[in-house]
Amino acid sequence: MLVNKQGKLKKLFLNWLPPLAGIGLIGLFLALANWQLQRAAEKETLAAMFDADARVTPLNRIESPVLFQAVSVRGRYLAERQFLIDNIIKDNRLGHYVITPFEQVDDNRVLLVNRGWIEKARHSTSLPAIAVTSGTREIVARIGRLPRVALRPEQAISSGQGWPKVAVYPQIADIEAELKLPVAETVLLLDPQAADGYIRLWQPPARDSMMHYGYAFQWGALAVTVLVILVWQFRKKRRLAARKTA
Repeated sequence: MLVNKQGKLKKLFLNWLPPLAGIGLIGLFLALANWQLQRAAEKETLAAMFDADARVTPLNRIESPVLFQAVSVRGRYLAERQFLIDNIIKDNRLGHYVITPFEQVDDNRVLLVNRGWIEKARHSTSLPAIAVTSGTREIVARIGRLPRVALRPEQAISSGQGWPKVAVYPQIADIEAELKLPVAETVLLLDPQAADGYIRLWQPPARDSMMHYGYAFQWGALAVTVLVILVWQFRKKRRLAARKTA
């Protein structure tokens, strides 16, 4: 009797395992398709925001800044404590992003301003001249972020350097440790028309929303394929059961 019961359980398990696995796969494929659609929508929103002739809003009036939002802020550059982010390639040329701390007049946190890209001298070990006056000013910029890579060195900023400091894909915490000042998470991309900047061809993430739509279609097609197989298997079992009882 025990053997018979075990046989029934095994048969029940084998009968239900394929459809349950299929339903699980359909749910997974639909979730992945939805994620790709969300990614496409995010990129289209960012591109639209970047292209729009957005109104410049004082940063201190914005509760939650949005990437590429146009803002203005008043303060002064910490001209003697700048950073050069190394290994930034533009048009097959190697260079630096010039990151200058900006002390706000109405906030005790320092902002990081990316003043643009400057080419690295090929046959010289000297750093480029990136001097800027430290008088109080108002700047216009877009909300951005520091450049990022999947892999970066454990120590982004070598110890013992003078100013400006050369950094390899630093994070906010790395710069904050060097400045010994509270640094805001918000990074500003200096407006191309603003003074005291370098090459600033800011662009939103690659405009490849169609790629995400293509991936979404593929995941959706896989979900439909599994559903068709499940329905076919179900009908096949129904036909076999009907023949046995006939």
